[in-house]
Parts: sequence; structure tokens; C-alpha cells
Amino acid sequence: MSVRLLAFCGSARRESFSRRLLTVAVASARAAGAAVTELDLRSDLLPMYDGDLEATQGLPAAALELKAQFAAHDGFLIASPEYNGFFPPLLKNTLDWVSRPAPKVPNAPDPYGGKAAGLLAASPGALGGIRCLPHLRLLLTNLGVTVSPAQLALGRADIAFDADRNLADAGQQKMLDKVVADLIRLAAAIKV
Repeated sequence: MSVRLLAFCGSARRESFSRRLLTVAVASARAAGAAVTELDLRSDLLPMYDGDLEATQGLPAAALELKAQFAAHDGFLIASPEYNGFFPPLLKNTLDWVSRPAPKVPNAPDPYGGKAAGLLAASPGALGGIRCLPHLRLLLTNLGVTVSPAQLALGRADIAFDADRNLADAGQQKMLDKVVADLIRLAAAIKV
């Protein structure tokens, strides 16, 4: 039984280090046998969450599509940059919209319940974005997601990738592979 993962990055920058790290993690997950769908949060930008907008217009079509995608997967592989010690608004806004109920979709599957998540961060700084991961972990836990204890904050990300955009250091690759393997095991255990 293959685990289905939805992989996405909280950065809007095309060349973000978190996006590069996610690309390497996706390759690791696929090599470990997971089916991975890559999601670009920039492709269909949602408006900033606004309860009045939701009350008058309902959920945007993009939010309904995202809810279906989240619900169709067993887990999430999330890479996030750190913005002043927190995860970015693009990621928060997406997670908020997906959490909203869809009243016109009776018996819609839960996009978060029974799901697992693995967390990654990357930064040119020495801490690698580690300060944002506990906040992201807390938000996901509040939404009903079981977050793997294994995580990776890649410091010095500006020099961490080789010319082929792979991790240059074998030790860092081994840590990333462990995060991915732990996520796959957790998602499989919850799925059963």
C-alpha cells in the first residue's frame, strides 16, 4: 500500500532555498516508494483569509480544490522559510483556507484529520530556519495533523547544494532521508 504525500513549499520565491530542499526531499520520498504530488502554492493564489468574504462569497474555487487535494493524500511534506522567526503568510493563509468548512459539499473528507506531516526549513543563516518549525508544528497539530518528530533545518543553505541542486554533504542527505522515511512510516501507520 503506497503512501501518498502532498509536497509544498511556503515560499513564494522561485529560487528559494526551502524550495530547493523540498525538491531533494521529493526525490527521496519517491525513491522510498511514496507517491508524491507537488503543489505550488503560488499557482493559484488565494485572497488573504477574510471571514466577511467567506460569508458573502463562500470558499474560493482554489480553496475547494486545495481541500480536495489535501484530503486525497496521506501526509504532507512541507518546506518553509523563516520570516522573523515564523513561517510565511503564504503558508499560513493556505492552511487557514483549507481548514474552512465547505457547506455546499456534504460529507466532504477532512483535509487534515488522520494525516501526517514532515517539516523542513532552509536558510542561509546558521540556524537553518529552525525557529519557524515549532510554530508550524503547533498550527498543524491544532488542525489535527500528526507531525513527525523528525525534522530538518538546513543551515548555510546558500552553500549546501551542488551544481546539480542536490545536497552536497552526505550527512545532510542522510538526515533528510531520515525525515522523509519517518514521515512515510508515520503516514502508513495512521492510514491503516
